[in-house]
Amino acid sequence: MALHLLEDWCKGMNINPRNCILVTGVPEAFDEGAIEPILRVSTEYLSKCKMRGRMFVREEGAFAVLCELPSAVEPLQVPGTIAVEDGEWTVITTGSQPSPVPASDVAFLKKMSAFLGKEGKTLADMPGLLGLDPGVPQRESAPSPDEWVKALGQALEKVMPPHPESSPYRKLRLFSGGPTPIPGEEAFEPWLEHTTEMLQEWAVPDAEKRRRLVECLRGPALDVIRTLKLSNPGVKVKDCLEALDHAFGRTEGSDDVYCKFLNARQQKGEKVSAYIQRLEKLLQRAIMRGAVAVGQMDQTRLAQIVRGIQYQNPILLHLRLRERQDNPPSYSQLIKEVREEEERQAAGEVWEEEVTILIANETRRD
Repeated sequence: MALHLLEDWCKGMNINPRNCILVTGVPEAFDEGAIEPILRVSTEYLSKCKMRGRMFVREEGAFAVLCELPSAVEPLQVPGTIAVEDGEWTVITTGSQPSPVPASDVAFLKKMSAFLGKEGKTLADMPGLLGLDPGVPQRESAPSPDEWVKALGQALEKVMPPHPESSPYRKLRLFSGGPTPIPGEEAFEPWLEHTTEMLQEWAVPDAEKRRRLVECLRGPALDVIRTLKLSNPGVKVKDCLEALDHAFGRTEGSDDVYCKFLNARQQKGEKVSAYIQRLEKLLQRAIMRGAVAVGQMDQTRLAQIVRGIQYQNPILLHLRLRERQDNPPSYSQLIKEVREEEERQAAGEVWEEEVTILIANETRRD
């Protein structure tokens, strides 16, 4: 029915239906002026779509919206659904099937198409590649089905990232920012530190990180992100954390935060790894306050470590940290190297303490 509505609507407005999409499931109370901006930021392919009108569909109890693109729509480039704050909208194109194609199948075709594109091929070349095209000379021995499955599996591993739900995932700690803390809530500073670290570790898209962040928020803190998403539905996680820091964090200026970072030095008896971990917390705050650019993060970190580590520290010399400032390692690589070097040095000290030297005089002289 939705496909017929798209075609009939375009015919009535004298618009080419191949250039249009139909968005259904838009709530009646939804602001009409916010529909087009949400569609444009949902995916780069829809960034130039233009809303042509909307119509109330009684059977669904919601509005359907007609949008036009500058050129013919490529169905594989259009998402089947668009997630919004209170649910999701369904997107229909002239290439849509009367019975919806499973989202997993659409995702598979997109990834396969991307992989073939990198190899200079298209989906239309698949019959020939599989030996099903009569115009392609047959191989002396056709590969067995098991061989095809194995080869196809290896190809897909290169283009299919792990599903977000299969990644290591622990729920973030709760935070509300209200006058009365909810059970299990901690202060903002340790919550922000833990949340920032966890989000950096998760190898998932930014939209998935934002969803998980929203899951752990309550009360005023959740209101901050909701307000932010109204003006920018595709807001980055970094911007969400920065907004929360402005609302609930310490009222420090960027200069004050950066000054604390520059004045951080390794303390007497402090391990280099402990110093780097302490310094990283100050660096993250400086980044959130805009004192340090994200692109300069690794270089800024290493420069301060070289300045802050005690003079002639053997780790500084063995890892050649001064010489690596032009091509600095990431935080994870750096802390790994430092901890391994600390373990090697500790093992060497134990060896020196446990070795006993016996001297015997085998001559007749004293």
